[in-house]
Amino acid sequence: MPSVSVIIPFRSATAYLRECLTHLERQTYRDFDIYLVPDEPLTRDEPGVHVVVSGDVLPNRKRQLAAEATNAEILAFIDDDAYPDPEWLANAVRHFADPMVVVAGGPAVTPPDDLQLQRTSGAIFASALVTATTRHRYVAETQRDVDGLPSCNLLVRRDAFLRDADASVRYWPGEDILLCMFAARDGARVVYDPTALVYHHRRTVFAAHLRQVWSYGRFRGFFLRRLSNSRRDAIYAVPALFTLAHAGIFAAFARPRLRAPVALVAATYIGLVARSAIHEARVARVSPWRVACGIYFTHLTYGSGTIVGWLRADHSRSEHKKPRSRESVPNG
Repeated sequence: MPSVSVIIPFRSATAYLRECLTHLERQTYRDFDIYLVPDEPLTRDEPGVHVVVSGDVLPNRKRQLAAEATNAEILAFIDDDAYPDPEWLANAVRHFADPMVVVAGGPAVTPPDDLQLQRTSGAIFASALVTATTRHRYVAETQRDVDGLPSCNLLVRRDAFLRDADASVRYWPGEDILLCMFAARDGARVVYDPTALVYHHRRTVFAAHLRQVWSYGRFRGFFLRRLSNSRRDAIYAVPALFTLAHAGIFAAFARPRLRAPVALVAATYIGLVARSAIHEARVARVSPWRVACGIYFTHLTYGSGTIVGWLRADHSRSEHKKPRSRESVPNG
């Protein structure tokens, strides 16, 4: 079986990081070591745990630094605010027995003990109305080949990652999309396995959740204009059209002949949102009203971000330009 290096980029140690390391100790697959990549020096004396001090750089650059430091065949990326199922590595690594598999991974589901406002964010992302073709990132679906996997649960062959690292690490967020797109050239496979499971703590609704959605939308808009070469990616423009349609809807209500069809369209959308919100809220044990509002505001925010990203000439991030710091939310 191949050797694996688990790479965890972070700014400073938190309770979430300790939780992640505790769960890594429980992995049934044992041929792995761990690379911690903090901003500042960190003392760790556990066997198999390495520290690569990166300075004030983005997570994608931290992953590249760790990849250059290890000689492992497979790199396993996970975030410091996520923790793996005991079978995570075992279930993901097995796919690399096929030489055509370059990337493998699975969903990053919401932990059941997250705060209610975090679980609400998870329920919003679990809605097919929100994540559509990327829903597999947030809930366990059937095993299959996919276009992309989240960087908080992604294993990649080291040589393939380093081959394209300089190109993919220019962008954040969105580096996982580019990593998979580059890696999957020449018929290589990106495999999604629902049993390669990690639990990812969500940001709270609404402000932190929507900031994250905004950043996703900005990259997607830039990607659609500058980097996409597939017609399948057109679905990501739908939230932008939804946002722009608001002006037309208000104008249409001023015309009596258009009120009825516009009202029918609006009622259909409200009905679909309500149905999805009730279902996902029941699963997550949260308020369906919050989920419904979250779905609507997520559509608007992602759509607005997509428009802004489309209009921007460049989306690349300076290596030292850090994003807003992630909230540290205790379990409970």
